[in-house]
Amino acid sequence: MPAYKDTQRGTWYVKFQVTDPLTGKRRAVLRRGFATKREALDYEAKHRTEGAETRHTAFCVVFEEWLKSLEASEETKAQKRNWLQRYFPLFDADMKKLTRPALQKWRNDLAGQGLAPRTMNRGIGYVRSVCDYAEKLYGVPSNSMVLTRYKEQKTENALHVWTIEEFNRFIEKVNGEYYKAYFTFLFWTGCRRSEALAVCRDDITGNKARIWHAMKHYKNGFIPLKTESSKRTITLDPRTLEVLKPCIDRASPFVFGGDRPLSITQLQVRFTKAVKASGVPPIRIHDLRHSHATILINNGVNIVAVSKRLGHSSISMTLEIYTHLLQKTDDEMMQTIENLNNSYQNRITE
Repeated sequence: MPAYKDTQRGTWYVKFQVTDPLTGKRRAVLRRGFATKREALDYEAKHRTEGAETRHTAFCVVFEEWLKSLEASEETKAQKRNWLQRYFPLFDADMKKLTRPALQKWRNDLAGQGLAPRTMNRGIGYVRSVCDYAEKLYGVPSNSMVLTRYKEQKTENALHVWTIEEFNRFIEKVNGEYYKAYFTFLFWTGCRRSEALAVCRDDITGNKARIWHAMKHYKNGFIPLKTESSKRTITLDPRTLEVLKPCIDRASPFVFGGDRPLSITQLQVRFTKAVKASGVPPIRIHDLRHSHATILINNGVNIVAVSKRLGHSSISMTLEIYTHLLQKTDDEMMQTIENLNNSYQNRITE
């Protein structure tokens, strides 16, 4: 650690470089005006020590590092970033300012934003994950234990779904071959609406449909799926494949739309019109996906198979969304066990 003499001023100065442990970038430090060489050397030694302790750990910097570690689409990452920038006032603050009192105050203030408990808990989860990430990788003490989650009110009727009979009444009122095929595909595969829009003719081989990207607006092109687990191959039943066949046989890239996918605006217009015309209970287009999962679970399909077909990132996600249905299947399972047990006992006594 050399010190340099400024012959013109008769003072000493130091110049050295430090590395930011988060970004990995080097930056130069130059300080002049020391009366003695010892003062200059002491400054450099102290600055290096304090720099190592401080680490320049801005929350926003750690957040971006944390995002890079996630297996998620850019759209999902942007949603997390937008949420924190809007509702977390310490987003640009140094991590050392995220004290327990500061985090507790933010949690309390969050309740006054008019957000649903589930939405608040999502943000709390983001902050906790970033704090824990900083502690694990950079040794920055985490105070996130004070960020307890808000209690969510869970209702058994949270999901609005259609039965097969209701869907058939609806689909009879849908005008347009492409639109009929699109809504049928959603109901009988459980795909997300953006996944279905991105399906091309080359993605369907035999009775298999490959789901490997998504699309919301044609002008923005293909976008990554929600998670890596969303990439999957779905088996189509014969009747659904029959409905899709005219769309597949056409010499155009997209199954649902031709040279470009169907307009999301027109899809909503056709959907709403057919719902009114058929008289079925109103639901969202996304609820066709929930309807598919509900039908499978209510008919005893293994939850692991349902989770894989839906492209969920984990079985726990499937269990959380459809927990009220699993209670019903559990009751049916116990009835089956009772029937089997009684049947066995009856055979013994005969």
